Amino acid sequence: MSTMPEQGEPRSFRRFHVEAISEDRGDELDGIYGISDGVDSALETFRYVGAGDADVSMRGAEVEGTRAGRMDARAEHIVFWIGDGSAVVEDLGDGSRLHPVPGHPYVLSASSSYAFETDTRKITILHLSDRVLRAALARRGRFVRGPLVFGQQPDIEVALGPLRAIIRTRAPQVMDGRIDEDQRLALNAEIADAVIDAFPLVDAEEPEPTTSAARAAAWLRDHAQQAVTLRDVADAVGLSERGVQSAMRRAYGESPMERLRAERLEGAHRDLVAGGEGVRVAETARRWHLTHLGRFAASYAERYGEQPSETLRRARQRSAD
Repeated sequence: MSTMPEQGEPRSFRRFHVEAISEDRGDELDGIYGISDGVDSALETFRYVGAGDADVSMRGAEVEGTRAGRMDARAEHIVFWIGDGSAVVEDLGDGSRLHPVPGHPYVLSASSSYAFETDTRKITILHLSDRVLRAALARRGRFVRGPLVFGQQPDIEVALGPLRAIIRTRAPQVMDGRIDEDQRLALNAEIADAVIDAFPLVDAEEPEPTTSAARAAAWLRDHAQQAVTLRDVADAVGLSERGVQSAMRRAYGESPMERLRAERLEGAHRDLVAGGEGVRVAETARRWHLTHLGRFAASYAERYGEQPSETLRRARQRSAD
């Protein structure tokens, strides 16, 4: 089902392609989704295609008929949405049930087991490794003990809008085996960040940061609304300015000031998503020390897939409704 990379494609890149009737899907496909007992179905045709690397891949399934089965714990987290029809997904851990709406993304955590029934012709699927999501959390100074378990996000417009925009614009690159390793790493990180932004972690037990880099990241998160200098960060963790720069570069691939700007951008995004009486884009940016409004708007659009004013407008519409 999966194929080795073609000439010029990196070794970690894979393409996926199955066209068959249901009974001939193959063990590899069932293994990917943790479906050890197979799928009860009334299917005439089944088509499954996709591409990506070991950390992020886009896949899609086109089917005719219905399916039901059980999905056990698997290696990857899955974000999916149906294109039409209906489905029911039950979390076998807590008994909660999803009734997916076409076009609305949902997340299936890698460590969780699910039962499902579907009657839909098209499903779009984003696979993410546990590693790439933990790296995204680590860039924010968050280190979770135990499995990553995500909750669903009911707010399709404000909270899921940026994720949908990033997937829509980046999917062709995810499936393009010609982009180089550095581009792939940046692309994967951007998509992982969008998933972390969209879906809340459930019962995440986070240990106290112990390394200098982790303590610096946590301090920056806690002080992002204050005026901060590199000297302040260094003093907070007991290092020289050069030392804290090196520690964060080694751990997260970014400088303390780059992390500070990211924390401020995330804070402004949270405030705009919350909306509320009297919230203004310019005042929100200034409160988070994002004083150059043009750069703020450009960075915001690159990160969240829309202008700050669009986020605020949808938040106000939601409040009005």
